[in-house]
Amino acid sequence: MPGGPCFTAVDLRPLAAGEGTSAYCVNDAGMIVGESGSRPVRWDREGNPAPLPILDGCSGGRAVSANTAGVIAGALYTGEYLRPVCWRPDGRVQALDLPLGTISGTTCRVNERGSILGNAMRPGYRWRALRWEPDGEAVELAALSGGETQGHDLNGLDEVVGSAKNGTGGRTAVRWDPSGRISKLPPPRRATACGITDSGAILGDGVVWNRDGGTVLLTGGPEFSAGQVVRITGHGVAIGWGVTADRQGICARWDREGRPTLLRPLPSDLASTCYDIDDAGTVVG
Repeated sequence: MPGGPCFTAVDLRPLAAGEGTSAYCVNDAGMIVGESGSRPVRWDREGNPAPLPILDGCSGGRAVSANTAGVIAGALYTGEYLRPVCWRPDGRVQALDLPLGTISGTTCRVNERGSILGNAMRPGYRWRALRWEPDGEAVELAALSGGETQGHDLNGLDEVVGSAKNGTGGRTAVRWDPSGRISKLPPPRRATACGITDSGAILGDGVVWNRDGGTVLLTGGPEFSAGQVVRITGHGVAIGWGVTADRQGICARWDREGRPTLLRPLPSDLASTCYDIDDAGTVVG
């Protein structure tokens, strides 16, 4: 967009030559976390990697979220299952307890308070959303009549958004208040919600719901077809990706009025995806 923001891609280097890398979160202190090969990793602003420790008996893992205090959330591989963990600011790795009857679990977000959002799996691939308190206590979030839930984001007030199955088996976007009570999001109906700000703005597939009841639609403009949206900042800026006319995946950033800006890949690459944005506008993917 003429006169719009300018973005420069920075290569996040792997721990070992030849490894693939994925970046899943950037916090407001500039810490970036993700994985290199199958190992959890964090990068500094210049793209230099540092490995995160893993628990005995685990074969690797990934880091998916970090707050400005340096608490990092992620999961480790234990055979065919996942073990949710967090890394404390002093570098220690800590296993997060799972509710009775669950066999695997993931984390997806840690807020500034230190609360961690995640999902636990029961046999039969039945998922339930839960939140770990800063002291590590697991709180299972309420469900609709369909029973299954998945959480995708939480804000600094411990409000959570995600999806839940209803009585007919279909999924619908939902919100949980800090006490864990669940409610469906208003029209336009979407299957899931993937982001929430402290002001209560909620991001869904192609739409932002505001706490006052207003909505903003996110479109692709003339250069691409809008696809998946993944994250929203406290200023109401959203990111996601779509598809260009030549069928290449492309990242995009929408301002709070819903106007898109393309985030192009590195010169040697063809496509881009993105997973997180901080309040300063840095995007990782």
